[in-house]
Amino acid sequence: MRAEQYVNQLQNVLKHQFDVYGNDQIGSLPLHFSAHYTRRDDRYMMTKDIKVWSVENNQFFFFYEAKEASVQEFVRFKEELDLYITRHRATKSSHISSIYIGLFFLEGTPDSDLIKKAKRTRKVSFINWGRYGWIERYIAVLPLETMDIHMNRKGLSFIKPFIESLNKTKEV
Repeated sequence: MRAEQYVNQLQNVLKHQFDVYGNDQIGSLPLHFSAHYTRRDDRYMMTKDIKVWSVENNQFFFFYEAKEASVQEFVRFKEELDLYITRHRATKSSHISSIYIGLFFLEGTPDSDLIKKAKRTRKVSFINWGRYGWIERYIAVLPLETMDIHMNRKGLSFIKPFIESLNKTKEV
């Protein structure tokens, strides 16, 4: 499967649940696309004027194709993603959680240092001591040749269903 074909298929899989923005940018890095998902639940008493509670959850994907399979490029992507997260931090009291997943796409095979770095990369931070919820950040390394996901095991459940559906279509 070619890189462009894989990117297009992943965009199509995500479009059912996410708002997908093609040719996006995060800091100085060009992205193939980014996908944003927002879920908000409200509970009212009698009318919408009396709100009992409100909950908001967000999930974001940033799909970056690396020019070289190096740890330095991975760290650069992680730093740009962290800057984006600090600039777009939620300040609403209804915010509960935001999950940011960076997809570091490679056409070659990643070396063991890069895989180790991806599996150790996880960030959880509470916004204003938990008053505005929390943020989680994971970065996955996706080599085109093997289509294996290399990332922290805690974040694997957020991306694995989408990648597995692509692998099933590749086999058919």
